[in-house]
Amino acid sequence: MATKVVTQIEKKVPILLNAGVRGTNSSLWGLGGNAPDFSARAFGAVAFVFTGPGKSAIILASEAAQQPQTIKTTSASDTSSGVFDIPTSIDYALRVVPSPKHKLNIDLGVLQAAGRINANPTVDLKARARLAFGISYGF
Repeated sequence: MATKVVTQIEKKVPILLNAGVRGTNSSLWGLGGNAPDFSARAFGAVAFVFTGPGKSAIILASEAAQQPQTIKTTSASDTSSGVFDIPTSIDYALRVVPSPKHKLNIDLGVLQAAGRINANPTVDLKARARLAFGISYGF
């Protein structure tokens, strides 16, 4: 994994770049089952860091993550297995850091995971866009 903060473009709005490779045998971050084998999958993110009122920080970000190309499914009543093609997942996030003096973060994100996956027949996981909200505080 590599991370770089770019300030040469606009000093008032730093750009945070992140990219890497993960090894996995899970699909859709573990939501969709297991891949038939362990594989390397790439990911990358970009974030724009804005200064808000009272030295707060407002961070807008997006990440794309490759998923294993296929997942293998089996049914308890059937010994045959099916293979589904899984698309790359993308998420969009907003983080607000109200004060640099406190370790408080307020997060809002939308994940675009697989909605319809290619199979025979096509399967709708009903997970195309999922909203997440979180508040964290570091001690």
